[in-house]
Amino acid sequence: MLHQNQLRRLEAIDRWLREIRDSEEFSQLEYSPDVMLGDAIQAVGELLDEHESYDYKPTNFTDDQWHSYLEQKPVMHIRRVIPWRKKISSFILDAASSVAIVSLVTTSFMVVGSIFCHGFDRIEESRGDQYQPTWIYNAKIFEGSAIASIAVFLGASLTGACVAGDKNDD
Repeated sequence: MLHQNQLRRLEAIDRWLREIRDSEEFSQLEYSPDVMLGDAIQAVGELLDEHESYDYKPTNFTDDQWHSYLEQKPVMHIRRVIPWRKKISSFILDAASSVAIVSLVTTSFMVVGSIFCHGFDRIEESRGDQYQPTWIYNAKIFEGSAIASIAVFLGASLTGACVAGDKNDD
């Protein structure tokens, strides 16, 4: 079954063929291609009759309306498809940058905590005989956490650099 646009185009073709056949210029031609033109008009008419649906109404456009209608181009919608490799690369870069930022912030808090614990340990040392080395143990915990956080930062940065370097190879 032909759709509405195709039926309208067939109507336009039928109309143009009849205009050509009935024009003065065509009647002045010395050869007689009107047999083929008549066959074309008949074929288009039969095609229109065969495919007319019950709710189809023929259009009564003027010539300018026909030309403007038939010259409309269909709109193309292009969807951008991102390859899975780029999606994975983007995900790894985003994750590496997030991990690097979080590990830097964590490192800075751990360093501040370690400095705080060393300071309190100095204050406790000044007490003399009542000194208990509890703050120095806490400082060592903070120092170890800061070192581990720096290692995470370096690992995330290295991973991000490797993935970003792979982009330039393509």
